[in-house]
Amino acid sequence: MSKPADYFTVSDYLIQRLHEAGLRDVFTVPGDYVARWFDYIDDKARNVGSQLNRLGCRSELEAGYAADAYGRINGISCAAVTYGVGAFSLINPVAGSYVERVPTVAISGSPGTGTADRPFARTYKILLHHATGNYEADRDAYADITAEAIIIRDAAEAPSMIDGALGAALSEKRPVYIEIWRQLWDAPCAEPKDALVIPPLPEDADSVAAAVKHVAGLIKAAAKPLFWGGIEVQRYGLQNGFAGLVDQTGVPYVTSLLAKSLLAETHPGFIGTYTGPSSDYWTYTTVQQADLVVVTGDLLTDDYEGFVSDDFQKMVVAYDNQVRVGEAYYFGVPIKSFIEKLSEALKDTPKREPWAVKGPAVIDPDFKPFPPDIITYARFFQRMLTWVDADMTLVPDESSSMYVSCNIPVNRANGFVSEAAWGSIGYASAAALGLSVAAPDARPVVFAGDGGFQMVAQTVSTMAVYKHNPIIFVMANTIYGIEQALTNDKAYTEGQPFNPFNVIPSWDYAALAVALGAKGVAVTTLTELENALSTVKADTQSVWLVQVNLPADDIPQEILRLATNQGPTKP
Repeated sequence: MSKPADYFTVSDYLIQRLHEAGLRDVFTVPGDYVARWFDYIDDKARNVGSQLNRLGCRSELEAGYAADAYGRINGISCAAVTYGVGAFSLINPVAGSYVERVPTVAISGSPGTGTADRPFARTYKILLHHATGNYEADRDAYADITAEAIIIRDAAEAPSMIDGALGAALSEKRPVYIEIWRQLWDAPCAEPKDALVIPPLPEDADSVAAAVKHVAGLIKAAAKPLFWGGIEVQRYGLQNGFAGLVDQTGVPYVTSLLAKSLLAETHPGFIGTYTGPSSDYWTYTTVQQADLVVVTGDLLTDDYEGFVSDDFQKMVVAYDNQVRVGEAYYFGVPIKSFIEKLSEALKDTPKREPWAVKGPAVIDPDFKPFPPDIITYARFFQRMLTWVDADMTLVPDESSSMYVSCNIPVNRANGFVSEAAWGSIGYASAAALGLSVAAPDARPVVFAGDGGFQMVAQTVSTMAVYKHNPIIFVMANTIYGIEQALTNDKAYTEGQPFNPFNVIPSWDYAALAVALGAKGVAVTTLTELENALSTVKADTQSVWLVQVNLPADDIPQEILRLATNQGPTKP
């Protein structure tokens, strides 16, 4: 029986609220429990004017990584999968969104009260497909990696529950999990009457005032203060406020690897991307010389363990709604209020003359001699310094390329995306799909390790199907290089054998790209690389995979310094 034109369902409600929140695209993997919602998305796209666009992915891992990257640019994202097998497969990407503050909405359809679902299973003592037997297991698995994890069992409750989850995602910049019983996709519910409410973060005015007074006093007293721009500044859209704070005070700033390209790196006061001992010499030295470091909206990972342990008392860390000054804590301090009030507190303080300046962009040379005509990590990334354009988005994977590529200048805000804190290898290639959807005028350029790429290789097919144009450089050396360096760097420095578990099979990546509907080329020499670089840059309509064949015993010096906790020497 056909439904009247004004019949409004839970599916309609979810689509409308997601659209209102800023979502335009959904990354999906099919399954019978969620399929009916996909019908609604596709029907609305055909009949109403594309409220949401559905992109079918080859795996939940791909869909989750793509959604995560999309959310970093768009401000909210969505991956939709089926119950059990789909939801559990999506956990790793959603955990990354949680750690790195991305409001990804994970949607799952689940068994409902239909004739073939829960009542049937109870009556005949059978296990429903994709189920563990605990029908709250999926929601429970997401509870610790989301701002909110819910199961919607009643259409009447759906509007308030959906609004609450989306509000939490946008307020906290964290993922949420929304599971809906499948018979509810067609169930009628009330239409939205008011705008979606995004709750403000808890704020204690007295705590904000005390924290700002403390920090402003330290900045005024410091001889060499330094700002550290963090990822919350980007997630909460506070780049202009942070830039204003830097310009107003004359205090120089660095970013973390996670927050690289927070501002265009031509901004006055920018020193470099600080990555601990793998940093370039000038950035590393500036951080070491600072007598006060104000971390503005960033989480600190173990990449910075040496710095944190040495400088705990001279650090201010404003992150996750609190401020730490040495061992003193101030709670209920949102990053937006902290930046705004700190700017006000310093407005009458004379602007400083710069005590530090940015050094030249430098890629460390080869760590040992190699034949002059072959490609090495150092030679490849030295070429990237001049090949990369401002309209490209650089996407290094958690690999030997990540800590090298961060030294490439990025002259556009949000022009560098990495999963530098969660660090799931394979992320970058699938992330490029999401980035190309969110920002089609900014071409993603991926630097992928061959081990990570093998985990998500099929994403190349999705890119080709939807006619996106990322460039994927697969750094092919048949080794988990970063893992080898971190577990036994003497395999590189002293020629010891590689750990067997770090050795991976060789693939013909260029041929695989063609089989998946893209274009591919393999390069081994510098001349071949130069020809390939010209070709892929000129062809802006295609997905390109460049297989960069490297010596197995090559590793960037930046990674060796990270592995041995040895700072850089002056070039």
